Amino acid sequence: MSGTDYIAAFLGEEIRNAIGLLDGNILSKLSEIRIRKNSYLILMIKNTAFFLSPDGEICEHPMHSSIKTSGEYVDKLFLRLCEYSVYSNEDNIRKGFITLKNGARVGVSGTAVISGGEIISVKDISSLNIRIPREIRGCSSDVLNFLYVNSFPSVIVAGMPSSGKTTLLRDMAHQLSNGFNDRYRKVVIVDERCELAGRDINGYVFDTGVNCDVLSAFPKAEGIEIATRTLSPEMIICDEVSRESEVAAIASAFSSGVSFALSVHIGCRNDLYKKPVIRQLIETGEFSYIVLLQGTTYKTEVIDAEEVKDEISRLYRSSAFDSDSRIFHV
Repeated sequence: MSGTDYIAAFLGEEIRNAIGLLDGNILSKLSEIRIRKNSYLILMIKNTAFFLSPDGEICEHPMHSSIKTSGEYVDKLFLRLCEYSVYSNEDNIRKGFITLKNGARVGVSGTAVISGGEIISVKDISSLNIRIPREIRGCSSDVLNFLYVNSFPSVIVAGMPSSGKTTLLRDMAHQLSNGFNDRYRKVVIVDERCELAGRDINGYVFDTGVNCDVLSAFPKAEGIEIATRTLSPEMIICDEVSRESEVAAIASAFSSGVSFALSVHIGCRNDLYKKPVIRQLIETGEFSYIVLLQGTTYKTEVIDAEEVKDEISRLYRSSAFDSDSRIFHV
């Protein structure tokens, strides 16, 4: 079952049938299904919003026949996506998402319940953003053939949301652990949100290769530490590094000879030089390249990490002192 078919099964007969009428070429480019209470259902196709009619027609502007979703529908869909156990998904919901068993992430919007200055729950769910997971076999081949034939570097995969970072890492895991360049590398995926490999009662949804281990739902910092200590990986792959604790765990693993392939979110190219987590990762001195994803085409630009480091240093020096000569961080 494809990622789209799996998700459509949750959506009810009308929407499932309408999506089933879409042309296969359109379906292959579908990246998100956005559902809001008492509003139009929106399909995101190559970063463009389309409205869907029951007969499978899509258009860039809402029509009288375009599908709308009621408040009751969204409430019931939310429960179905949680498999009727909001409690078991509560930790993730507090962070703004649900992960389905096929690795699809569902963004959740609603009203935060605050206690002691912390979010303890989310109520009055108002919208759901379902992201379609992809397995595109071979999409990392250009990167692997360029960087991994004669060496085994650590890389940072950077790109905007929906640019294909997770899909690229997924394929890297598969190829490196499955005999790329006639070597079956020991790979561990630390899959905090259960997106990279997916997980259901029959095993992992995506083929991660024959020599790959997966730590599902482990927080990244703890998962990296456990993988390094117990699984002797040659490479650890993880998605969306953002916290100092994660950078610290990565730096510690480097001392054990582990390589990394990981992703970070950026909004534009300049974020490579200004985003603190990228600066912290590069300051470990262990990352050799930035793999920059462009748009949603899986086209990549490989940038030497030293070039990024030099530019970060230049920007830091130029703004390291304010008018009172007090050091501050950009």
